[in-house]
Amino acid sequence: MILGTIWEGVLLGLALSLAAGPIFFMLIQLGIERGVAAGMTLSAGVLLSDVLYVILVYLGIEWLSELPDFKWYMGLIGGSILMAFGLATVLSKYKPPKDNKITVRTYGEYFLKGVAVNVFNPFVLFLWIAVVGNMIERNMDFPERTGYFLAILITVGLTDFIKLLLAWKIREYMQPKHFQWLRYVAGTGLMIFGIALIYRVWG
Repeated sequence: MILGTIWEGVLLGLALSLAAGPIFFMLIQLGIERGVAAGMTLSAGVLLSDVLYVILVYLGIEWLSELPDFKWYMGLIGGSILMAFGLATVLSKYKPPKDNKITVRTYGEYFLKGVAVNVFNPFVLFLWIAVVGNMIERNMDFPERTGYFLAILITVGLTDFIKLLLAWKIREYMQPKHFQWLRYVAGTGLMIFGIALIYRVWG
């Protein structure tokens, strides 16, 4: 029984990781420009915020989603953050690094960036409310819930790692102008997701 539950978690983790959301664009850009370690730091921030969301949902914080203006404010803040990140990416100029060394402070910035983008996306909270609700509705015991949840997170982490390895491999065939184009694409993608998020909560 628990193996089937874990398999379901793996499938959901694959779906979440392969979805072309804002994190996807940020991850690929960072992986190509700065390497696997930098990208995994961003991914770690996203996964930590996922863990925090699940804990909050277990504690009954899902009542927040029922507040009249919660979705609107979270969507507005989250959309604005995505648009700001996207605009900054589009306007920034790519400069080939002299080396690929990254300071502890830079890693911290990548980590916090992953946390911020995920936390201020209200649909992430709604996703975990749905996941936890599904576990409760199916009367999963604690080992099953733990296995299901860990399967999702581990699958997302491993898939992100594979994406970053592929992104870093592509780097060998890219010229400086390609890196600039990548920034335009990634930044535009983030802005589109930000606008879409605001539009969804505004309507």
